[in-house]
Amino acid sequence: MVVLRRSPFSSGRDEEGLRVAVGLTMMNPNVAVLLLDAAAWLATDLSPAAIGHGDLAKHWDTLGDVGVERFVERESLAAQGIAADEVRPGVAVRSRAESADLLAEADAVVVY
Repeated sequence: MVVLRRSPFSSGRDEEGLRVAVGLTMMNPNVAVLLLDAAAWLATDLSPAAIGHGDLAKHWDTLGDVGVERFVERESLAAQGIAADEVRPGVAVRSRAESADLLAEADAVVVY
């Protein structure tokens, strides 16, 4: 499980985390991505050029193409003022309790 927590508006950490998740799929097909806190913005249609970072959509879409489960925490969406209808297709919205269960069930967790 790769967990992203930082704002994509302030650093390149999320882009790096997404690249790591793509790379992990080469070693383990059971990779999942969970967006928490300000990283919930990655579940929306961001414009990489507008935030001055690389092509986040490319990595995000690649994860979907190879079958990686992608989740965003409902409470993180609410805290960031993001409506559920703004979440991109293919991203499952989970409650905080469900997110905790995902983390507890993971063999390993990498946090960015």
